[in-house]
Amino acid sequence: MKTYVASHLKDMNRRKVYRILSERDVTSKSEISRLTEISAPTVIKIINFFQEKGLVEDLGEGEAVLGRKPQMLRIRKNRYYAVGVIFEGDYLKLGITNLRNEIVCLKKTRVREPFEKIMSSTLYHRINELLVESNILLSDVLGIGIGLPGIYDANNQTIIMAPLIGIEEKTDISSMIQSLEERYHLPVLVDNDLNMEVQGEFISKHLTERDDLIYLSIGTGIGSGVMLNGKLRRGIRYMCGEVGYMSFQPDYETAVSKMGWLEGQANINALCKQYHLDSLSDLDETTRQEAIQHVSDCVAMCINNMIMCYDCGYFSVGGEMFHLLGEELFDAISQKVKKLSVLEPNLYRAVGGEPGVIGAAGVVLTAEMNRMLEE
Repeated sequence: MKTYVASHLKDMNRRKVYRILSERDVTSKSEISRLTEISAPTVIKIINFFQEKGLVEDLGEGEAVLGRKPQMLRIRKNRYYAVGVIFEGDYLKLGITNLRNEIVCLKKTRVREPFEKIMSSTLYHRINELLVESNILLSDVLGIGIGLPGIYDANNQTIIMAPLIGIEEKTDISSMIQSLEERYHLPVLVDNDLNMEVQGEFISKHLTERDDLIYLSIGTGIGSGVMLNGKLRRGIRYMCGEVGYMSFQPDYETAVSKMGWLEGQANINALCKQYHLDSLSDLDETTRQEAIQHVSDCVAMCINNMIMCYDCGYFSVGGEMFHLLGEELFDAISQKVKKLSVLEPNLYRAVGGEPGVIGAAGVVLTAEMNRMLEE
């Protein structure tokens, strides 16, 4: 028991010190000791361990009014990286982030291929292109995180259903994940795309384990991710946040084979069909204003319902729809939510430009850095 306690304490101390280094551009051993309440000799041992791993660089002496000048330290944020992938129905977004969760390279492409081909071929080629363009060595990459647009059982690596990508029944994708892991000799972590996005937004906002956050994305589909007390909420059926199935039409009948009412009203493809367009970028100004009013009506009702259900501290919105219709969409949504809600909603535009990529990569970085710190 004593061995376990000592080992557990050592791991916790390393994580505390690593978190301080990650949050600050520059710091010192004495400041780390003060902030973490870890003894100076223990901090020195931990910093030595980090330096052996190539995680920290010594910047020399800093300024001091009295006494010895502190030795300044900085995390080597570009020592390791992770690849984040978000498959948003018609769009595939890939990015590489560093240890500070900064996107150093990003690629977004439109895809029309079947899901199986994307996982077995397209993704492989896109990741290779990203590594070449960023001039990042595969040996410096810790893993790959992937967000998929559907209800996903991470424990069994099974898509329960994902109508947007043509999956209407349970589909085991463990062999696809294993194939990617074998190709790159890296861990591959998969989850629902909105679960990845809410974690990316949580990281970008620098929130803590005491905070709640809901992130709503409007794009090829509509969905949300929920963080309560700093922890991701999946739900017992992995359905938490699947707001695309909300309905404000009493006689609507749903089915597994089709998208939900809300998703069918206000996603990109629904608007293109409504206005007989190939792309929303082809909208004229009059029709764009009509689309903004229609989408904001639907989304504002959804947001108000979620605010009342969760009474959440932070609510962020993002997604491809804002790139296509403009920031006026957020203004319209905000105004309508204020009229609907009896609470004072903390509604924000997404902080990170690509929270899904940040979240997917961040999940891998967290898991692999924890493993490294436990060595």
